[in-house]
Amino acid sequence: MKRLASELEAGKSEGMQLTELPGIGNRIAARFQSLGIYYARDLIFLLPRAYQDRTHPQLIPAVNEGQFATIRGQIMSISERGYRSRKTLEVMVSDGHGVILLKWFRFGRWLKANIEKKYPPGTQVLASGRVTSFSGSLEMHHPDLSEASKDSGGGIVPVYPLAEGISQQTVRKAVQTAVSQLLNTVSDEIPENIRKEYHLPGLKESLARLHEPPDTDDVQALNLGASRWHRRLKFGELLTFQLGLLARRRALDSRRSYPVTPGCSLEKKLMRVLPFDLTKSQLDALEDVGRDMAAKVPMHRLLQGDVGCGKTLVAFISMLRVCEAGYQAVLMAPTEVLAEQHYRTISKWCELLGVPVALLTGNVDGKQRKEVLTKAISGETKLFIGTHALIQEGVQFKNLNLAVVDEQHRFGVLQRLALGRKGASPHFLVMTATPIPRSLSMVIYGDLDITTINEMPAGRIPVETVIFKESDRSRMHLSVAREVEAGRQVYIVYPLVEETEKLELLAAKEMAENYRQRIFPHLRIGLLTGRMTSREKDAVMELFRAGDYQVLVSTTVIEVGVDVPNANLMVIEHAERFGLFQLHQLRGRVGRGMNRSTCILMEGAKSSDEARKRLQIISKTNSGFEIAEADLDIRGPGDFLGVRQAGMPEFRFAHPFREGELMSAAREAAFQMLPEGGQLPAGMVEEVRRMWSEEVSTTISG
Repeated sequence: MKRLASELEAGKSEGMQLTELPGIGNRIAARFQSLGIYYARDLIFLLPRAYQDRTHPQLIPAVNEGQFATIRGQIMSISERGYRSRKTLEVMVSDGHGVILLKWFRFGRWLKANIEKKYPPGTQVLASGRVTSFSGSLEMHHPDLSEASKDSGGGIVPVYPLAEGISQQTVRKAVQTAVSQLLNTVSDEIPENIRKEYHLPGLKESLARLHEPPDTDDVQALNLGASRWHRRLKFGELLTFQLGLLARRRALDSRRSYPVTPGCSLEKKLMRVLPFDLTKSQLDALEDVGRDMAAKVPMHRLLQGDVGCGKTLVAFISMLRVCEAGYQAVLMAPTEVLAEQHYRTISKWCELLGVPVALLTGNVDGKQRKEVLTKAISGETKLFIGTHALIQEGVQFKNLNLAVVDEQHRFGVLQRLALGRKGASPHFLVMTATPIPRSLSMVIYGDLDITTINEMPAGRIPVETVIFKESDRSRMHLSVAREVEAGRQVYIVYPLVEETEKLELLAAKEMAENYRQRIFPHLRIGLLTGRMTSREKDAVMELFRAGDYQVLVSTTVIEVGVDVPNANLMVIEHAERFGLFQLHQLRGRVGRGMNRSTCILMEGAKSSDEARKRLQIISKTNSGFEIAEADLDIRGPGDFLGVRQAGMPEFRFAHPFREGELMSAAREAAFQMLPEGGQLPAGMVEEVRRMWSEEVSTTISG
């Protein structure tokens, strides 16, 4: 809302109202608002969503059903068919080689009168639209119609986004008027030296060409958004984004934190008692973190790596360094299940070292919560694990100097900033088991340095992944029985808790009972769902870890944080219902021990082509990075992240997740335009503030 208000305020200073344009009254102006158009000047930046090439009309017999085509011919007749409101307006057109019928359904009286007046029989017209057929005759429904001379085509015609109640002709006319009257008021925010270095045309020239391309332009490049004119607008937007990130990072770097040196005695003691050696990748990560935390500037680093690569241990050692230096450290996880798993793991290590650690989640209340908060503000406890409860009002720390955020993309920028305000200027270590492709990381984590753990612990055996269909269900049951007979345990995961009438899916609660009563009555079967209380979940997981349950029927509550080395088989029912990376996360729950593990993907009967593609990908690779790239390509960044980033700017022209090369160039240009201690031109300051709202308004100046 703040951003919208600032844009409206900016628009007021830019003059012409929409209703000042010919043909736009209050009703149409209100409908334009759903397209983000509030003032006439906004129309200049409403880019066409597609372009139709009408430069070379086709002969009617040469057009095919389903294709978009432009034909030139003579109107033979104009007539109505049907009765009352179900009437159809039909215009017959011939080009001397064939005949096509133009049709408008449920048309208004004004349409027929307009066509009869402008295009009476005998008029040469250009008709553009999607070709269909009915009873063997070619038809074109609701085509664009214009008069044509014998020696001219229709040119390259822009097609704009529409809102309900606004026609393409209305939008085109409004845009053309706005461009002709207001384009000269547009100033180019990119300095000339930057435009020359990156071979960018001017902003006015680019906008003019995109709204009215000459017949010689490459229509395919225009439709792909790959023209040099598109590139100019995308670059400007990505540059504005990068300048905002740079301003935010500069503001962070201007703060001062308490430096912490690596190699403390607690760290050395931990290394002696651990029953395994750290991987080279873990040691490299600790070196990166140690170098950052030894500086007086707060660390802002992303630690990414696949499921089971040892990120938590790197984070814990970093927390120990802070603890021994006399400061406090917290680890914040997105769910109680994951927070409690981290607490179980870390508290075992802390017990060996004699270091107290506290858990703070929504389920910690009463006397226990009061005790945790008291020791936090006194500094008696130095290590804390928790959920968003750590950033709630009333939670205070004596001297917080390290904040570790796990699965950062589930929180968003603003929650990370809220955690930072719990200390003076704490160091930040952000962890994610979602390997982020570089093009995506520059957007989501553009203000963070990145460390990647790309090595798995020694002895880890890759999980074999196989796809079973419904006809293979008996084979799946046999695999479960053999696994239990060998003394190992099994997960069976379902997408739903209970059956619903809307989806014909197997559900966890009903199937757990089915397994107990009918399929495996001799086995001990547990049930774990997200609807259980935290204590109920803990009780079930403890029984499963202890081996009291041989099979655990579960929903996706086990996606992260559950570690049972004796579980070596996972069955995922209706695997086609899951995203690629969710399948990868689930699969990561097995293969935690020294035995060979298997993941069976049960594919439902109504699986789509895209779903089958996902299952094929997950069955062929265990690499989280390969899976992340494929997931981003298939589903796009919104679904890939699961939730929208809080504080993430919107883009009108660029696709920030797919414009990797252009994003890198914009990043280079941003460093040129905003050197250390430098200032931006006033016009660019305004652009940055408009995109980033108030988040960087106090960190950047002209």
